[in-house]
Amino acid sequence: MKHLFTFLLILYTCCLSAQPTNDMCMDAEAIGEVMGKSFVTTDATTDGPYHENSPCPSNSEEGQDSIYNDVWYAYTAGLTGLVEWTLCGTADFDTKIAVYNAGATCPLTDADLLDCNEDFGTCANATSALLFNVVEGETYLLRLGGYGMVSPGEEGIGTFSIGEFIPAVANDFCDSAIEVTEGAGQEFTIVDASTDGPDHPGDGTCFGFNFVTASNDIWYTFTPTFTGSANWSTCDMISFDSRLVVYNAGATCPVTQADMLACNDDGAGCSNFTSNLFFDVVAGETYLLRLGSFGDEFGSGTFDLLNSEPPEPPSNDLCADALIAPVNEIGSNEVVQGTTVAATFDPNTFVFPSCLGNVSGGEFAEVWYQFNSGENTEITMDFGIETPGSLFFVDLFEDCSTAVDTLNIENSCFFYDGSNGVGIFTDTLGIFPGVPTNYYMRVVTRVTTDLPGDFFIILTGNNVVNDVYDIDGIEEINFFPNPLSRNDGSLSIRSSTKKDLKVDITNMMGQVVVKDKIVTVNPGSNEIPIEIDNQPGIYMMNIRHEAKSKSIKIIKI
Repeated sequence: MKHLFTFLLILYTCCLSAQPTNDMCMDAEAIGEVMGKSFVTTDATTDGPYHENSPCPSNSEEGQDSIYNDVWYAYTAGLTGLVEWTLCGTADFDTKIAVYNAGATCPLTDADLLDCNEDFGTCANATSALLFNVVEGETYLLRLGGYGMVSPGEEGIGTFSIGEFIPAVANDFCDSAIEVTEGAGQEFTIVDASTDGPDHPGDGTCFGFNFVTASNDIWYTFTPTFTGSANWSTCDMISFDSRLVVYNAGATCPVTQADMLACNDDGAGCSNFTSNLFFDVVAGETYLLRLGSFGDEFGSGTFDLLNSEPPEPPSNDLCADALIAPVNEIGSNEVVQGTTVAATFDPNTFVFPSCLGNVSGGEFAEVWYQFNSGENTEITMDFGIETPGSLFFVDLFEDCSTAVDTLNIENSCFFYDGSNGVGIFTDTLGIFPGVPTNYYMRVVTRVTTDLPGDFFIILTGNNVVNDVYDIDGIEEINFFPNPLSRNDGSLSIRSSTKKDLKVDITNMMGQVVVKDKIVTVNPGSNEIPIEIDNQPGIYMMNIRHEAKSKSIKIIKI
């Protein structure tokens, strides 16, 4: 009886741990086109190769790009063309699949891998699907297993289907691109579209944030009737994160990274990360247009494709055309106006601001200024935001390509946020060497996420000649609070004699807002109310007595 129990226990254990019959590559199950075929990977071993740096890694840092607990099929194609192998939502575990080149034999190598997939789109349970081209009568080895960082990986049960792929969108593939002409409000959808366009690694401009393609892409051919600039845009017309790519005239499918003419991920000032792209065209030439999305986003909407010249960039769009930003003397405030609207940048030479957190990609708009620090060791910068909602980074450069060493000039990068409206910000640049040195100043908007806009800059040194004269008998003059957040403040004057003073206040446009206000001061301390019932901005208060005067800068926020 004891021996019988032992035999049954061994038999029970054996059956519980029984491996699938197609557990090994050499035992691959022969199949053709199938629908809803059941499979089991529970208790399967792993005999397929690692694929380091494959298109679908599990743990590339460890060099382990395996498919764990794998089972095998030998698929003989009954057609020539594109087939779909899908487990999308039909398995109870995180799957991973691979297909190997026609005629490949066991044991397989890296060179035999045709394609693979780990997680497909929005498929439930992180399940997989794969499109690949086949030739009728050829046999392809299929490998089906689970995700895992180390063995054992995930395992379970499910079903899969494999057969001819019928696209849900007519222009889903490059070689089925449909012709498009100029026009506004042209309808499109990328819902259920697949991705067949190339990756564009290394281009952080349009393919940054660790995602190097335009997914769920659809295709058009465009033969313009004009020579000049074309504007292709989904800006504010769709509700998903789009990506637009244009390939060179005459490019053929499949296109390559080298064929790319222009691209855009996030257009300046466009909501929901929508796109806006300008590209040069020649009448009669044919261009391939690719419309897709970031990540796994998809949706429908309209786009415009128009004959339109890009907006003229600011005159100081390039560092070589940097405008002079003078360092003012104390009491003198020369304003430098600027804008990042329509400004551009060169993605090949762009230096990310040192105070920008996410440097994995994006589009930018930058303009340039230059100044000489003179004998100053510190320079005060007043930065005024004039466009509500706009945001800016300001940083310093030694030349057009070299940012200043933050160990030498600690305060050399600033972020100014106008999301709550217009405003004026005051910061101290420094520490400067105290001998005349040329510097470049760059103002940048990250148009991927932020709104470009208008601004002004005032630089004031701490070691410059003051050409205003002290007023006889006046020992101290101050205005408070400064910055001023209301309409009234106080002019504080300590005097040794009684006298009448005249007060003028002007804005940065030279407009007088207070003229010839007479204030009488007595010996000792005096507090005189002053009203500035005007918009936020920078104002100059000039206090005069006979031929002598004193100026005070007032910032109203």
